[in-house]
Amino acid sequence: MNRYAPSVFVGALLAATASAQVTHTVDVGDAVGGFVYSPADIVINVGDTVDWVWVSGFHDVESGNGGAPDGIFDSGDPELPPATFSVTFDQAFLDANPVPGNVYNYYCSIHVSFLMFGSVTVNIPPSVTSYGCQNPAGSLIDLAGAPTLGNNWTVGVDNPVPGGQPGGSLAFLSVSVLPAPFFPCGLPLPGFNMDPLQPTGELLINLNPPDPVLPLGPLPWAGTGTPTQFLLPIPPNPALLGLDLHTQGLIFDPTFANTFGASEGFKFKIGS
Repeated sequence: MNRYAPSVFVGALLAATASAQVTHTVDVGDAVGGFVYSPADIVINVGDTVDWVWVSGFHDVESGNGGAPDGIFDSGDPELPPATFSVTFDQAFLDANPVPGNVYNYYCSIHVSFLMFGSVTVNIPPSVTSYGCQNPAGSLIDLAGAPTLGNNWTVGVDNPVPGGQPGGSLAFLSVSVLPAPFFPCGLPLPGFNMDPLQPTGELLINLNPPDPVLPLGPLPWAGTGTPTQFLLPIPPNPALLGLDLHTQGLIFDPTFANTFGASEGFKFKIGS
């Protein structure tokens, strides 16, 4: 069992997200019988619900682009008001129906030629969770920023164990798409614990190509309490939204009896 709980920040963030879940209303048609959704394009948070409420006309709501259905959601046969169709865009829905940038396009199947289109864009909050079963807590630190599209996130690598690698060692950080086997634990490696009294440490990220997708370092490590800072620039690519990644640090000193010191891991989700 993973002995590292999510950070207080992540817990508070998730609690706030849950409490802020709301329902958004989109009118289907309008008071003069127009071929419109109003508002046509909305931005919501993960966990929110969208209610499509028929105001006028003979319409439906079908997900897809320009008359090509994608099968994600469908209100059924076109109908007249009064009618309501609802979809909750929670994490389970997003996981089951991934689309680039979490932009869910839809249209009226009988009024495509009238450009009766709409979209729902779902924002995702970033999350950072520690994992691992042997490597010391506090060896990987969320220092600044956040893993959000187009922004920078700063992660620190440190050895908090007295008697571990000395200052002047070299620090590395790697990011992978997949964790090592046995997640949330890892692969035991003799001599890879930051604590020289422990016989094994853990490899927590996947090293099979094309992982790691981002190796960083070496950078100098000044010693316990002075984490080496690594800047992780998150590209502004909507296709990355909601992607789960994994990162782990390493402190290396070929002159020290315990040459390698592997940090705990972070599993992080790229938010918007």
